[in-house]
Amino acid sequence: MRFSEIEGQNNFIGQLNKLAEEGRVGHSILFHEEAGAGGVSVAIAFAQYLACPNKSNGDSCGGCPSCNKFQKLIHPDLHFAMPVTSTKNISADKKPVSDMFLNKWRELLISNPCLTEQEWYEGIEVENKSGMIGVNEASAIIKKLSLRSFEGGAKFMIIWLPERMNQEAANKLLKLIEEPTLGTYLFFVSQAPEKVILTILSRCQIFKLDPIGREQIVKKNESEFGTNNEIFRERMILLLEGCARKDLQAIINFWEEIAFEGRERQRSFCRYMLEFLRTVYMRSLNMEQISDTTPRMTADVVKWAGIFKPLFYEKGYNIVNDAIKDIDRNVNGKYIFADMANRFFLSLP
Repeated sequence: MRFSEIEGQNNFIGQLNKLAEEGRVGHSILFHEEAGAGGVSVAIAFAQYLACPNKSNGDSCGGCPSCNKFQKLIHPDLHFAMPVTSTKNISADKKPVSDMFLNKWRELLISNPCLTEQEWYEGIEVENKSGMIGVNEASAIIKKLSLRSFEGGAKFMIIWLPERMNQEAANKLLKLIEEPTLGTYLFFVSQAPEKVILTILSRCQIFKLDPIGREQIVKKNESEFGTNNEIFRERMILLLEGCARKDLQAIINFWEEIAFEGRERQRSFCRYMLEFLRTVYMRSLNMEQISDTTPRMTADVVKWAGIFKPLFYEKGYNIVNDAIKDIDRNVNGKYIFADMANRFFLSLP
């Protein structure tokens, strides 16, 4: 992955170039990205740039043996760690770690450089569970980075979603982060740095990727609001119309359907609802120019902008955010969405 292949991050890439030129690249860097913004691709491109012997004009050459291996994600000094869990093919007693999923990771990331957490879990066929970065993963990371570089240069470990790391794993990695071996770089790519364990966060250089531009947001939303999100739309409308009509059976149908989905799909549904509420709120304030409404959502947005009362938006946001917190705490799905439905029922006029 070359910098030139990454869209929408020119300013940020310029910062990375300056760091490298001035010799100020830290051994532990945290890239703060928006979900789906391609932070892993930026980290890979930066590693490829640092490793390239023929870099010029602020980018790796793309043609040397080192770059060719980075492009295929098979460079022996490029390592990955990401949230994993047991699946149909990998049982919990095998103590899942990232290396067991490495072929699928390469396949998914090469085909989709902006891979999301939900797409990752769907790709490894996780059912109703979230992945984590545990102590076995931490042991594997330490072992890999304790070895000499295969090609005599720097070693890179890209850890995706460190907010999924537990305390035991963080404690095990702490010495490595504090005293890395020479020529070792740890790149963390986080969508929620406020959830990253403080002992790790405090030892990282932190950089925020450039926000996704408005045109990119609209394009991204149109892509996401496809078949998969059409199901989310149908369930959301079932909930909202059930609440507006005081139709208890519709409310029950809503939470019974969503309660049995996997946790990552439940999170995605909640994020969908938050985005919808934001868009409707912007419309209600006559701020359509920043609402980023996709064409297929316009009718719904206009309709509910005329129904929701001003005081509802904050309540709605709190209800959905509380549901996300409960999902993260592994609360039973029936409880989460029955509670969400009941609170919406009481909050809508």
